[in-house]
Amino acid sequence: MAPPQGTIADRTLQLGRALQSSGVNVSLSELIDAAHAAAQIDIGQRHQLATALRSTLVKDSRHYPTFDLAFERFFPLRMSTDRSADAAAVAIDPGALAEALSTGEDLVALAAALVDEHAGIDGGARSERHHVQRVFLGADIARLMSRVRIADASMSPALIRARVDELKRLIGLDVRAQLDLAQLPELDDDLHDVDFLEATRAELDQMRQAIRPIARKLAARLARRRAHHAGRVNIRRTMRRSLSSGGVPIDLRHDRRRAHKPELFVLCDISGSVADFSLFTLTLMSALSAELARTRSFVFVDAFDEVTELLAGTSHGIEPWQLLRNANVIGDDGHSDYATVLERFWRDVGDRDLHRTSTVIITGDARTNHRGTGELWLERIAERARRVYWLNPEPRADWNTFDSEIAVYGNHCSACFEVRNLRQLVAAVEQLF
Repeated sequence: MAPPQGTIADRTLQLGRALQSSGVNVSLSELIDAAHAAAQIDIGQRHQLATALRSTLVKDSRHYPTFDLAFERFFPLRMSTDRSADAAAVAIDPGALAEALSTGEDLVALAAALVDEHAGIDGGARSERHHVQRVFLGADIARLMSRVRIADASMSPALIRARVDELKRLIGLDVRAQLDLAQLPELDDDLHDVDFLEATRAELDQMRQAIRPIARKLAARLARRRAHHAGRVNIRRTMRRSLSSGGVPIDLRHDRRRAHKPELFVLCDISGSVADFSLFTLTLMSALSAELARTRSFVFVDAFDEVTELLAGTSHGIEPWQLLRNANVIGDDGHSDYATVLERFWRDVGDRDLHRTSTVIITGDARTNHRGTGELWLERIAERARRVYWLNPEPRADWNTFDSEIAVYGNHCSACFEVRNLRQLVAAVEQLF
């Protein structure tokens, strides 16, 4: 799935719609106010932009985590925009480049911007060396040391050389990643929007073959976005910087943020028609394992079982019927029993293994067969874990009808996502991490 495109107003509208789909009440007038606010802020000032959009679109602090996730999706630090329209914004003049090296900040983002501007990968991939040399020549890397010494004469040559070498290394890594992604096959656009619950066997087979290349692209985007994230505002450095603007803290300075790799617990309903959807989720999450501290996978019907080793042993090419045959997921009658499963998951796994770095993802239609919700156990899971998310393959219009209890479960989740097809599944995962 391609990153969001369009003007700031377009992205603001997409952000508002994403919040609405996640259960946040956003009115038309609030969307208009948000678009006006965004137009007054330089896109480079992401913190100010996030603050302005959050204050206009979100009224309840409980929805701040949902907003933060959606904002990162539609306003990533490395924004994908029309190059012809934004050439001036992307360009990095030699003085700014020298200043960035003198401070040593945001070298990852700087390398990505230089690759975008000079590598020429979009014009047809040649060798990695060719594109790296284009960046070095375009940015005039050879003269960087002298420029930095002019900008800050107090810096030692050894420190400048180390930072220039680090920038070169990051440029090489970024070029390699972009070339790697450019060679991955694309899924037919029509298949992105096929409903999991209505797909034919042939369509499911095609999607299953494409899910790992999709996951590989997604993993690369997540790794770069995580590297770009700023940490908390550093008050001392911000105030020192404000001296050049008469004491007004216009340019916020941030601490380095340590990359957070969550420990992931995936609990998937594999009963009936939701089995194929759950298998796609398991496959996608396992393919993202390099971006996670640890992944543990569980499946259930009216009993649950861990399948982490089973998935690894089959290179994640397992079928739903194989899970049913090789996992102990049938209890009394083989009909979904969320209350029993949530209780057993808490007693056997959650109470012992969940902690504040754990993220729990539950997939299923939340249809309880009128057997009770097990809300108490989900509440305990949510209190112990860092975040809990629910992925539901049913249309949102069908939620909370008959025996669907998604509203009850949603009270204890950071967000509930409608995930009817591959496009929505990838979009949801991008917001989760």
